[in-house]
Amino acid sequence: MKRFAHMARVTALVCSSLLLSPLAQAARCGDTDVIYNLFDATQDELFQNGEGTLGPRRLVTYQTTNMVSFGSKRFIQTAFNDIDRLDVVFRKQDGSRIGGKTTFVVCKTNANGGVTKLDEFSVRGGRRTNGTTINRSYGGLKDHRLSIRVVGNSPTGRARFSMDLKRPGGEGQRWIPAVSQHSSPVSGFADVHSHQAADLAFSGGWYWGSHREGPLAAQLPRCEGDNHATLQFLGINTGIDLIDPHFDATFGFPDYDEWPLWSDIKHQQVSAQWLREAHDRGLNLVVASLVNNQWLSAAAIASGRHDNRMSPSDMEAVKRQVHSLKQMDERNDWYTIVRDPWEARRAIERGELAVIMAVEVSDVLPNSDGPWQQQLYDLYHMGVRTVQLAHETNSRFTGAAYHRNVFEILSRIKSWFEGNVDFASDGNGIHNNVGLTGEGSQLLDEMVRLNMLVDITHLPLKTQRQIYNKVSTQHNYYPLYNSHTRMDPLLTPAGKDMLREFVTTDETLEFVRSTGGILGLRTGEDPMLDYGTPSRGQYVANNCDGSVRSFAQFYQYADDRGVNLAFGSDFNGFITQVVPRFGPDACANAANDGLRNIQRAQQGAEPTNVPDYVREYYRKGLAHVGLLPALLDDMQRVGVDTTNVENSAEAFLQMWERTYDPFRGRVN
Repeated sequence: MKRFAHMARVTALVCSSLLLSPLAQAARCGDTDVIYNLFDATQDELFQNGEGTLGPRRLVTYQTTNMVSFGSKRFIQTAFNDIDRLDVVFRKQDGSRIGGKTTFVVCKTNANGGVTKLDEFSVRGGRRTNGTTINRSYGGLKDHRLSIRVVGNSPTGRARFSMDLKRPGGEGQRWIPAVSQHSSPVSGFADVHSHQAADLAFSGGWYWGSHREGPLAAQLPRCEGDNHATLQFLGINTGIDLIDPHFDATFGFPDYDEWPLWSDIKHQQVSAQWLREAHDRGLNLVVASLVNNQWLSAAAIASGRHDNRMSPSDMEAVKRQVHSLKQMDERNDWYTIVRDPWEARRAIERGELAVIMAVEVSDVLPNSDGPWQQQLYDLYHMGVRTVQLAHETNSRFTGAAYHRNVFEILSRIKSWFEGNVDFASDGNGIHNNVGLTGEGSQLLDEMVRLNMLVDITHLPLKTQRQIYNKVSTQHNYYPLYNSHTRMDPLLTPAGKDMLREFVTTDETLEFVRSTGGILGLRTGEDPMLDYGTPSRGQYVANNCDGSVRSFAQFYQYADDRGVNLAFGSDFNGFITQVVPRFGPDACANAANDGLRNIQRAQQGAEPTNVPDYVREYYRKGLAHVGLLPALLDDMQRVGVDTTNVENSAEAFLQMWERTYDPFRGRVN
């Protein structure tokens, strides 16, 4: 009997150890690394960060999970937190009659990979615990990633839970500005569309160089190794160079063959040093557009030339960029992220650069990341003050303006995978007939309530008309702006064929003007049709295709129609810039070499006795943000009245202040 008793005790101990082994595992945080390869990116896209995802899932605003038997699941933030504290609401939504006990392990991970366990608790199984809600608040999260490991502790049964992450301060509460009185307008000009932190987008697989502070030699190092790699997508060589450097051992730019150039789409163009130089020369307001495209991120991952710590998800890329720009704000007294127009005025008056954060991604506020309202509130709490309803491809909120064939094709493919994204065409690929959806109308109303700025760029004509009708009738001419655009009447046939609806027509220009908005003019290399005649007072000879003389044509066109204007550079936006009037690349977009030689001769001799940054612009074109003041100088040299753009910082703030004015009306 003693032997049987001993065997029984041994058996009990073995069984007990088996049953307790999940608890022992639950006491550990598990692997909190985030490593992304093509398989992970495909999983995320196919299963929308849902139950079918193999491996860890992204820990986002709102998440649900089913737990069975001894299962274990991990939820990990991929971007570092910009604040110190998060509240998390755990709720048992449903469960089986017996079994389903579940343990939660909450941890944080710092930038060096160090893991700290914050919390561990269990929810008993059975139906009697259905509806159980556990509220937790976790601190010390700034510059850390939160992770939650969920472990099933029963041999049978199931349980379904939700995890709701909340930023302190109340969801949906409006930011209350500290309104201040200012006797004089602010000085300086604005760039209302620039992708400062795009090196943190596209899974780190595109832009060479960093936007952060430090010497150019450190932040934009020489490209070593294989300098002729090309972008691969699904095993297909696209022919697009990943790296095509124009480097030299020094960074004084004495020679033409150093990068970046006006034609560069792969090197960082908004380094902190260049941005500071532009600010010192008059740039006082910037809209820093947080950008990403999951398709391009996947292509970068497929090429193997990416940072595998960066999630390809659009909204995760946004969070990465928010965190980095806020760090830059904390480290620099000249760089200030602002949340309302009066905060911006005070910053500019102190001699600082006022920075407004915006979002421009194709998969904006997606189902995979929780209710769109809560995602919007999180962005708003982070300091974001404008969100584009669509970018390049259709979204759940609206169609996107078709331009270039590839984006129409991607919109069709996207509609196959995402049930709440529609596709439509009028048959010729020019107009997108997917207008503002029900959710899009709700999003617009919520942005108005929060005094957020409404950017109508990348939206089809149908949606722009719907938005204008809504704000003019329901919201007292709430201001609309277009952050980066070209004037359709001055485009060449080739330009019209490429840009299609991604333009400003006379009709949509009036939407902006009559609501007190602002137009950001894209500083591109596009040739333009002539505007005006030599007898006209502000006539600028259009004799250097792609240069400041082309830019002057549609600048004058918009200026004559009484709309406020700013630069909309789109730096780091996969686009080429204003070409130089002098040097080897002068008038580079002329139709043929013969015409180009004629145009180059018409520019005369290159001016002398100019600052170094102007001389650099003469040779390289608008190669980086530090040369925006040189473009302004060149506009004046060819005869443009630049008063409108020179005062664009003030015009932008007046537009923003209109969002707070309950008595606003049509601007006549």
